[in-house]
Amino acid sequence: MHIIKKIRRQIYFYGAWMFSKLFLLIPYKVAVGRIAEFFGKIAPHLTRDAVDIAKENLKNCFPQKTSAEIKEIVSEVFVNQARNFFELANFPKVDEKFLSDIVKIENENLLWDGINKKKGVLIVSAHTGNWEMTAAAVAALGVPVNVVAKKIYVDGLNEMLVGYRIQKKVNVILKDSKDTARNLLRALRRGEIIAMLIDQDTNVPSVFVDFFGKKAHTPSGLAALALRTGAEVLLGVDRRDGKFNHTTVIEGPLAVEPSGDKNQDIVNLTQVATSRLEMFIRKYPQQWVWFHKRWNTQPE
Repeated sequence: MHIIKKIRRQIYFYGAWMFSKLFLLIPYKVAVGRIAEFFGKIAPHLTRDAVDIAKENLKNCFPQKTSAEIKEIVSEVFVNQARNFFELANFPKVDEKFLSDIVKIENENLLWDGINKKKGVLIVSAHTGNWEMTAAAVAALGVPVNVVAKKIYVDGLNEMLVGYRIQKKVNVILKDSKDTARNLLRALRRGEIIAMLIDQDTNVPSVFVDFFGKKAHTPSGLAALALRTGAEVLLGVDRRDGKFNHTTVIEGPLAVEPSGDKNQDIVNLTQVATSRLEMFIRKYPQQWVWFHKRWNTQPE
């Protein structure tokens, strides 16, 4: 069984590797525009379970929307994800000049204000727009950027994805490593930026906070790190503007008044960050990953 699994993973890797090379031969705007839209529109017909999860989540979060409106949002969600895939596949041929042309940073001064405090900057982010663009655009400013990511179980694919990020001067700190905490602290001591996605229900230290009116199991590592180190916390999310352009929206700083209870402070800061993310997602619902089982884990 182990050998079969290993062979299957090798097939996944070589398939993805061949497709990635093929994508690089296609003009960027053709791939991200026409081809991505084609695949995005047929994807809902091939992944009915994901469509059902997305519809259910949207109904719960936007009870005022009609079935037709929800169906349209779901369709746009899949097209957005297809564009994300093709944008990432094109990373090897995207240089800093092209990146600066298609990605604008809103409130860039907040980043520099945080960096100048010499305690590091923590960017709380979510799977909106194309989140990979946020890290790449900030790194293109000439500041060290680290992202915290989970290792993909197919080693070759993981190395490929990490390589794409490194090409854009984005360092990857993998979760579940014995050196993860040490690497995070070292990066902040060097005054660097660390970006974390906290909008999914994952197997990491988490707390329950309100998200769209319901308790959501939310990663708490960013809040714990901020309270321990005094690093500035900023919201940093990507908004897709049309087919090809993006805006990295920076807001903050996010903070809470110390209560004297460390655990409660972590919950409070996680709630502040999650509420800001919710505001953004409510404004641009078609750009979030509604097919994720966000409320799967509930308090006992």
